[in-house]
Amino acid sequence: MAAMTDPEVVEQNFFPIREVARRTGVHPVTLRAWERRYGLLTPLRTGKGHRLYSEEEVRQIERVLQCLARGVSIGLVRDLLRRDKDKNPIVTSAADNTSSWQAMREETASLIRDYAEVQLRRRLDEWFAAFPAALLLEHWLKPLHVRLERSRLAESRRAQQFFWPLLQEQLLLANGMARKNLLGDKSRLRPRILLLEVAAQDQRAFIQMFIAVLLAAGIEVVTLAYPAGLSDLGNSVKKFAAQGVVCYSHKALPSDILARALPEAIRGVNAPLWLAGDFIEMQRLALVELEQLPFTHVLAGTAESAVTQLRGSLPL
Repeated sequence: MAAMTDPEVVEQNFFPIREVARRTGVHPVTLRAWERRYGLLTPLRTGKGHRLYSEEEVRQIERVLQCLARGVSIGLVRDLLRRDKDKNPIVTSAADNTSSWQAMREETASLIRDYAEVQLRRRLDEWFAAFPAALLLEHWLKPLHVRLERSRLAESRRAQQFFWPLLQEQLLLANGMARKNLLGDKSRLRPRILLLEVAAQDQRAFIQMFIAVLLAAGIEVVTLAYPAGLSDLGNSVKKFAAQGVVCYSHKALPSDILARALPEAIRGVNAPLWLAGDFIEMQRLALVELEQLPFTHVLAGTAESAVTQLRGSLPL
């Protein structure tokens, strides 16, 4: 790689990896994997070896994300973009659109059935490095969860008891590293939110995946467990100097939380409450009164869309 040493040129035309990660939602670990393992990026380097990305590199990242979202195998993305450089790089066959994510789900289900802990941990590490958390959440974890829930075999149920704690553990480790890297960046102020955790075992994995999306976007997260987290929410917001509170859930929430616990907790809290996750569409009618409360906002859509909306209302 060519080295760049002119500070003015660097400042005006190129971006460091943390800024690119914040703009695209792709974690620095993933950006480096795309460069080293798959040859998808070719950033320049400063004299000290720091990566610098141009606007064209950022556009390349966006093209890669579009390909991955449509199911193109990451190993095929480079050739696809190179071949269709002057065309629409996202024109793929129906088989291409489903093969990559479907294959990952099939492999995961097989490893779960076989209780193949070592192999499963290795594959999770590889996928966490290669794919943005927002895509993993929407295209891998959610459909996999539906598949596992529909299985009525007792053996499958027992296997799930092995899978969900393992997945949560791997995500906790990955998020711990991501949080350490985020806190290690002293060059900019970081927004901080409180995340309310209302969760069973499988739901905790979804929450950790959503936290991974937030961390990749440069948002620091402090988790509050329900119900203790609601008992003194106002003081928690002040104590952690948080910009607001997010209630995220992949599953429908108990009606008493939406009708009583959340409204009581946020009264008197002079900070926003954001609602995010699939429960929004499941319980739209139950949210009507809650949405009328001051500072309450619904972050509809996918995790990526929700975080984009959230970032738009935070000091970044």
